[in-house]
Amino acid sequence: MPILREIVYGKPDIGAYLALNNDYFLYPPKINPKIVVFIKKYLPNITPIETTIAGSAVVGSFVAINSYGMIVPDLIHEDELEILQKNTKKGFQITSISLDDNAFGNLILCNDKGAIISPKLEEAKDVIEKALKVRARVLRYADSDLAGSCGIANNSGVLLHPMVTEDEAEIIAKTLQVEEVDVSTVNCGSPYLGGGAIVNDFDAIFGRNSTGPELQRMMEILNLT
Repeated sequence: MPILREIVYGKPDIGAYLALNNDYFLYPPKINPKIVVFIKKYLPNITPIETTIAGSAVVGSFVAINSYGMIVPDLIHEDELEILQKNTKKGFQITSISLDDNAFGNLILCNDKGAIISPKLEEAKDVIEKALKVRARVLRYADSDLAGSCGIANNSGVLLHPMVTEDEAEIIAKTLQVEEVDVSTVNCGSPYLGGGAIVNDFDAIFGRNSTGPELQRMMEILNLT
């Protein structure tokens, strides 16, 4: 499977700007066109959606997404919401949540089987479960409240911040219902995997600074080889 290492706006933190599931690729305006070309060439069944969220380019930080739904902050502009609704299938649920901590991509680690959510989102647990149609577990892991930033997952595996404990990793793997779980870094040593890569069940895009060993580990655990 071809892989891509790239930058967005000159930065390797592509997970902050991009979001991906098995059907949709969300990206802000004026990114490196190589990324969109890659998606269209190697993931032709993916629908690219160009948008901002609340006028911001950090789409990946704001959006939590799986195959059933998407969570966005209530600060989303009406025209942005219309773009998402127009380009997604009937039955795909787009849910806006009003919370002070609304960087949902940084705070939620999810796949199509489960979700790990930051303690900052505990009061919205039921809404998140309904939006993504999965069971959610409130968990602070790797000594961080950033559940989404500290891991990446698809329906085959999950990779986590190196400071995660064995007990935490076991809880996460059980919640996401995956057999493969391991620790890794991205972008030559960054523990914030969700900020440096986007993945689905078929492919991935990594920050340009990611090393060969990092890519190999992530591809193996996520069953992308």
